[in-house]
Amino acid sequence: MSEQSRKTIEVRGFLHLDAAFRKKFGTIPLIMDLEEPITGIALAEKLEIPWDEIEVIFVNGFVQELDYVIHPGDRVAFLPPGCPGPYRIALGFYGKNQDNEANFKIKKKE
Repeated sequence: MSEQSRKTIEVRGFLHLDAAFRKKFGTIPLIMDLEEPITGIALAEKLEIPWDEIEVIFVNGFVQELDYVIHPGDRVAFLPPGCPGPYRIALGFYGKNQDNEANFKIKKKE
């Protein structure tokens, strides 16, 4: 891992968030400086993404809750509500609970 990648994160958006990121930041993936860990919630706030526009985040290819801690060197993607059903199961999440939070099983690294 290069010194630069240890101090940055790579950020993408799926569905309409991809277009919003391209319009706002110009290129995708967005490479952001990150000196210390940050939660998905704090990163969304920093990027000015409303919480209701995010269902789950992916960190290094694994579905995570929004309060998951992101570290320098990580790859992050925001997925908004509306992902079609079969993909939801394949990606490891399904539905929302009564608190409007995604229900999913976190895939663990082995």
